[in-house]
Amino acid sequence: MTAISHSAHTKAVLLFASTMTVMSGAIISPALPGIGRFYDDTPQVLIQLILTLPALMITLFSPLMGYLADRFGRKPLLMLMLSVYGLAGASGFLINDVNLLLASRALMGVAVAGILSISTTLVGDYFSGAERVRFLGLQSSAMALGGVIFINLGGLLSDWSWRGPFLLYLTGVLLLPYALTVLREPQRVTSASQASQAPAARLDLGRTGLAYLIAMISMMMFYLFPAQLPFLLAEQGIESGLAIGVALSMAALTASLVSFCYARVKAHFSVMTIYVLGFLIAATGLFITGASQNYATAMAGAAAAGLGLGLFMPNTTTWLMRISPERVRARVFGGFTSTFFFGQFISPVVVSAVSPWLDSLREVYLAMGLLCVTLALIVAVLGKTLLKADSTL
Repeated sequence: MTAISHSAHTKAVLLFASTMTVMSGAIISPALPGIGRFYDDTPQVLIQLILTLPALMITLFSPLMGYLADRFGRKPLLMLMLSVYGLAGASGFLINDVNLLLASRALMGVAVAGILSISTTLVGDYFSGAERVRFLGLQSSAMALGGVIFINLGGLLSDWSWRGPFLLYLTGVLLLPYALTVLREPQRVTSASQASQAPAARLDLGRTGLAYLIAMISMMMFYLFPAQLPFLLAEQGIESGLAIGVALSMAALTASLVSFCYARVKAHFSVMTIYVLGFLIAATGLFITGASQNYATAMAGAAAAGLGLGLFMPNTTTWLMRISPERVRARVFGGFTSTFFFGQFISPVVVSAVSPWLDSLREVYLAMGLLCVTLALIVAVLGKTLLKADSTL
């Protein structure tokens, strides 16, 4: 391989590995009614756990994966996690016992924790400067677009059988030989003298923690659409699975588009300014959705919210790349993956918690829009005061 072609192969592996992480839940979402019918004597909460359990395991195990990657190397752990992902995920095609199915989903969640943490870390290891910014936007775009594609593929296979979508997890095994051939273990600082000379050797816990918090909140907001929009549309009399699927895809599609354009946005705005813009645009989409009285308006709200929320992942990863020491980068991104998916896991919990104080699901969307406006103001103030230096990044 030439240097250019090898770089292209490397990017392809990292993009596909990142895309696979969104498949952890998206693939089987359309199959949940069929799973529920097959396990008709199983409590509904266990059926829902089949979908959400991987997100919980990602939250719990991502920090550990980051530590192991820093301790034993990126590539060996990624190869192991790809294998576990493919085998544990596809085992659902054969499993009849619901407890075994839950165990396989949990194991697959552990693998996703490793894949996303390591693939994002490798972006920082392999690329720098403008190339890194471009690729982080491309990575986020691929993940969002993957959600659109795999939701529809899962739906197509679930029309054949509820077991069908589980076969798509075999992509982890199929990617393994390609990744094994292409990826190289990054050069790392090893000697004490080199370590002492490395820039930014001390992790800034305050800024890192804020980046984690913003990642969690943005994912919580984004998951309002796949978790709650079907119920809002049902209140409007929309029962077509295809129509609901198209509406659900809008937020992911626009998030993919804006993530793809992130490098161009970043060329004109700082990290802090992009956060403010993201919160304000997301608020606009949430307000439109909450005020919607028909299908078209709700879909437009989802699309607008996606434009704002699509800025958050590449912006947060770019910020973390700039402020994280190289030799703890995997641990930093393990924590990022954990908080990112924790936002997905708690989204329905937060909605359930605030619902008693609100009259309808519409008001939930309106309340979340107000929260986004508040957060935009807070970040704007921080960017002018405590985080003034980051307003130039």
